[in-house]
Amino acid sequence: MPNVLRSLCCLLALLSLSGAPCPVSAQEFPPDPTYDQIAANRDAYGRVVFIFGDSVVMLCSLEEIDFSTLKEKSNDSQYMVSAMANLMREAENPGDKTADPLWPMHSLASALNFLFAASGLLETPDKGATIPTARVVAAYAGPLGHPFPKDVGQRAAVLAKHIESGLIRDGDILVFEDAGFHGQDPDAYEDHWLRLGQAVLSRADVTVVMCDMFDAIPDGPVMGFPAEAFRFEAPYPSARLGSPRSHNQALRDAAARLAVWPDSKGRVVFIDLRRRMEAFRQALETDLGGRAIMPEGIHPSPWGVAFMAREILRATGLSEQITHRDAYLDMLAANAARLSQPRSAVDAARARVFIDAWVAP
Repeated sequence: MPNVLRSLCCLLALLSLSGAPCPVSAQEFPPDPTYDQIAANRDAYGRVVFIFGDSVVMLCSLEEIDFSTLKEKSNDSQYMVSAMANLMREAENPGDKTADPLWPMHSLASALNFLFAASGLLETPDKGATIPTARVVAAYAGPLGHPFPKDVGQRAAVLAKHIESGLIRDGDILVFEDAGFHGQDPDAYEDHWLRLGQAVLSRADVTVVMCDMFDAIPDGPVMGFPAEAFRFEAPYPSARLGSPRSHNQALRDAAARLAVWPDSKGRVVFIDLRRRMEAFRQALETDLGGRAIMPEGIHPSPWGVAFMAREILRATGLSEQITHRDAYLDMLAANAARLSQPRSAVDAARARVFIDAWVAP
């Protein structure tokens, strides 16, 4: 896609660096239909994997999206954020796409639910569109508010209310993710993670999964701003440490503090996703010529989503409940040419060997 239209996440830089109010609300990253079903009848579901974050975990494009229609309004940040969010959602709107054999990869939650269904952990009569009951189920549950203090505070309050209402319960898993513009203030970023984590860990025996962020952002400006504004390993001044640290390091520090927080009723699982994704990305390019990250350098391709699903399942112990993997692995191998964007020809037999080694839960 054109560099000027990097991604929805990148557009947040226009708002933050200009000091303009942020128009990105929960409506821009709405929970998925499975979440709505769970909220309507929580007792029909056992353990829930609630996935909170931005477009990195909200959707995964199965086809290249044409953003060129938005180019004329690329300087209207409020329009662009909403328009790109709408365009991405429309591209992933089920319609007749559920017949697509790769449809389970349209989101991280969908990929997990495909595996849960194959192992008899959930029931779905229509390939994931509705899930009337489940022992284990995953759902995208909305944003976390980064990097804006007011938004983070509001989301922390929402998380607390979800626990008080019984939507989030003991034993549930909460995946916390953040990508895109990071705020350029690692001390504030650490505080945001502590606030979110404490909001849930003080109230319920849940597992909070935190992961640092990967990227493959090309050198050069992103919509006129430095790429470092989106790189989570870029160092920034930290008054708290007296030396620079990255936003990934601030997240790692927050995860370490939450892991030993004396008032916690739950536990924290940290996934060093940046290092692991980089190893996966290099192996994929070497072995199959595939791409784990989209051309703009932030969003994972279907390859990347499959790898993230494995890492979450293994880190939380859910992989032990995945008793039937072949249908999922066969689906990936048969559609290996479509797992990169743009498409890249891949021999299915070679792909299956790679998938068994790198993607199997």
